[in-house]
Amino acid sequence: MKGTNDLTQGPIMPTLMKLTLPIIATNFISTTYGLVDMIWVGRLGSGPVAAIGTASFFINLAIALSTMITIGTGIKVSHCMGAGQKDKAQSYIKNGFTMSILLGILYMLFIFVTKNQLIGFFDLGNDEVELMAKQFLLISIIGIIFSIINILFATIINSMGNSKLPFHIFSIGLIFNIVLDPFLIFGVGNFKGWGVAGAAIATLAANILVTSLFIIKTRNSELISKSTSSNTLQMKEVIRMGIPITIQRVTFTIISIIIAKIIVRFGADAIAVQKVGIQIESISYMTIGGLQGAIAAFFGQNYGARRIDRIKQGYHHALLLTSIFGIIISIVFIIFPQQLFSLFLSDKESLELGTSYMRIIGYSQLFMCMELMTVGAFNGIGKTHIPPIFSIIFTALRIPLALVLSEPFGLNGVWMSIALTSVFKGVILVIWFRRSLRRMNEPQVNI
Repeated sequence: MKGTNDLTQGPIMPTLMKLTLPIIATNFISTTYGLVDMIWVGRLGSGPVAAIGTASFFINLAIALSTMITIGTGIKVSHCMGAGQKDKAQSYIKNGFTMSILLGILYMLFIFVTKNQLIGFFDLGNDEVELMAKQFLLISIIGIIFSIINILFATIINSMGNSKLPFHIFSIGLIFNIVLDPFLIFGVGNFKGWGVAGAAIATLAANILVTSLFIIKTRNSELISKSTSSNTLQMKEVIRMGIPITIQRVTFTIISIIIAKIIVRFGADAIAVQKVGIQIESISYMTIGGLQGAIAAFFGQNYGARRIDRIKQGYHHALLLTSIFGIIISIVFIIFPQQLFSLFLSDKESLELGTSYMRIIGYSQLFMCMELMTVGAFNGIGKTHIPPIFSIIFTALRIPLALVLSEPFGLNGVWMSIALTSVFKGVILVIWFRRSLRRMNEPQVNI
């Protein structure tokens, strides 16, 4: 693996863009795994899509739990790199992998034991859809260890200032997934395909390939491959830093499950529409997630090096980029909702529901992008506890808003509750961080 990059020197905008673009591309590729699955499975009908949508909540919950390790590890590694403490970075990396593997095994066992109750909670009213959901969940959860490890690999390497390697590796995994998907879902010749289960197997195989490539490419890296002893104090420090974000994301997933329970009152098609809508929306979510990752790494190294001037300038540049992108995405979602949604589901009822979803959600895209980028800014300076406070409050507000607004507006009322709370979160977080910037003095860095 090539050497690390110093983010504390050089012009800010070119440095940010050089780091951001590969992360954006990597996130987009990671998202495309789900998009590819959804495009192919969508040809089987809304039932299989609803099955994947239901199972995906619990896959997302595993990823949310893993942020307890990945976020804290990434932040501490970037701080150590900025301060020139590579030995300490090695220790954080070793601890991160140890905790990630343990978490993956425990969560996999939990799913095996509770799968019937978890899927049954949604009361889908269709035995065939429930069976497909359980199959997809079980196969996908076998690969959750690989998914968590892949995220950790990418986070650590990004924290070192090298965002190109994860992009190249995830690209190979995506191509592999694209090739496998139609074959395993629909079959060829005498092989009839495995439907929803085939989509899960294709993604599992791609994740295993990505993990293998990460191991091969980093085997000569002193920071990643060098064996160090585990450090319990550092583990606690990483978890302490990651816990607020984990609570936020787990809460978000649980609230999404409750919202899905409200949506299922309108039928399984409504769940399928939400799942497809989330996949389309993830294009903007993951793109700004790339900028979020770059900002966290950039701020982390500069915070470790006490370069507060670069942090302030970097945030203003990032906010401008975010606003331009968010406005463009909002316009696209509002003007072309039917064209976007028809790529996945084409039956009349689903298309009508999906068009309304895309248009309503479109009005919140700018603010969602502002929120995500600012979360990265807070993470970079180690203040991981601030974004979850506002996120949990306003995400939880979706439940009563959905119940109230669904009375006069039906299913559109649920979409409106999601859009409104995204607006609130985006505005408040940006105001809060700008306030923090004005008060920021030279920090006392404790690494």
